[in-house]
Amino acid sequence: MQLKPSPRAIALYYFGIFAVLGVYLPLFPSWLAAQGVRGVAMGAIAATLPAMGLIAPPVFGFIADSLGVRVWLIRAACAGALVVFALLSLSSALGVALGFGGLFVAALAFAFFRSPMFTMADVVAMETSLSSGIAYGRLRLWGSLSFALMAIVGGALIDTARPAAFPVTMTAALLAAFLVSWALPARGEAPFRRPDRGPREPSDAASAPAPGGAVKQRARALLRSHDFRLFLAASFLAQSANSSYDLCYTLHLRDVGFPESLVGVAWAVGVSGEIALMAFSGPLLQRFAPPALLAVAFAGAALRWALLSTVRWWPALLAIQPLHAVSFAMMWVASLAYTRDRAPPEILATAQGLFSASAGAGSVIGMLAWGELYRRGGGSLTFGVAAITASIAFVLAVTFARSARRSLSGSAVFSVSS
Repeated sequence: MQLKPSPRAIALYYFGIFAVLGVYLPLFPSWLAAQGVRGVAMGAIAATLPAMGLIAPPVFGFIADSLGVRVWLIRAACAGALVVFALLSLSSALGVALGFGGLFVAALAFAFFRSPMFTMADVVAMETSLSSGIAYGRLRLWGSLSFALMAIVGGALIDTARPAAFPVTMTAALLAAFLVSWALPARGEAPFRRPDRGPREPSDAASAPAPGGAVKQRARALLRSHDFRLFLAASFLAQSANSSYDLCYTLHLRDVGFPESLVGVAWAVGVSGEIALMAFSGPLLQRFAPPALLAVAFAGAALRWALLSTVRWWPALLAIQPLHAVSFAMMWVASLAYTRDRAPPEILATAQGLFSASAGAGSVIGMLAWGELYRRGGGSLTFGVAAITASIAFVLAVTFARSARRSLSGSAVFSVSS
């Protein structure tokens, strides 16, 4: 008998892995700049994270659906990422300069392992939500809360000018995430069980191994649908615009005179809006179809980037941050709601991987451009172009909402409010 992860264990795991991102995303660009990496070089290194998001999620999703493996992939990924930053911490402590090549390889290895840490967590959370009756957003918000706390603490306490401070903190956070991953039960996961022991209960269908050919056939059918292709295209453009925030937001705040001690607070204010939206995402998805929410999310993102490109007064910049609830949180829960509704349970991990790959491709293109754009024109040029990109995603989303083949009102994973 397969043991289902408890909602509490999933929430704890989300808390652990998003603590890692709470250190990585706000501080990694500043740490690279302190190592002398700027412009195109910074963009290339930062782009490794979304680049692996393009390749790894479909691969790991196919493996997960074909073999019925979820938690063991999560544990292996956490261990791999931990080893990468442990080695990076050691080199920094010893004063060994890695240069562009070494930093690129380290970032690429971390990005490879990071992908299943998060993608598989969403799959496990969605499957557990079906059986527990707890909405996905209420599990995922613990990750957002962890991110906000670490952004505040990390921004205040970690000096990125010290070579070892950032990688050592990342190593500690990854060690905690690896230990927490063992709270997720994996007994009974394939290949540690035989898939031919009689009929399965319906609740086991989502995580039961399916023949590789059947997974491929169903994935191809999903990709042939017009609405799903429009969804992937809109996700590509929206995430391309969002990546400007990940790479350039901290740099922009410091360039316009935002108080250094409040940079982490600014990130946390944005995540607070994200937490609030995810907490109430169930009723929201009961009332509105995911395609309509995606259109609103992309419109909100375009407004947010346009404001960032023009506003200079730091209290106003802080006041803009709650738009993160729309530009990211609403986009994320609506995207997963649509994916969960649209994909058969047997290829849920594969469908999630396809969405993640599309978003990852957008981030790759974005990060390769944003670093150079920021070097040439600062935040005004960078976020101005991001606003135009998000506006195009909005147009696609409106088309997608009108051409959807069936009404999508949100599945039980997202609409249950208990």
